[in-house]
Amino acid sequence: SFFIQDIIGCEVFDSESGEKLGVVSDVSETGANDVWHITRDKNEYLIPAIPEVVKSVDTDSGKIIITPLKGIFDDED
Repeated sequence: SFFIQDIIGCEVFDSESGEKLGVVSDVSETGANDVWHITRDKNEYLIPAIPEVVKSVDTDSGKIIITPLKGIFDDED
């Protein structure tokens, strides 16, 4: 359990590849589940904060591990 302000600024990593996906820049509270805004470079990605996606949150180390939904981090150039 954690507060929203505790995850803002945490680095987000892919659970399978270990790749850094970005940093949590904001959280939207939608009712059904929160949506985390992940910023990488100048792009923003939205991920649902659900158990199928968020695998671990360590606010002490500032590290979040996720299994992203297919295609969510595919950059459109």
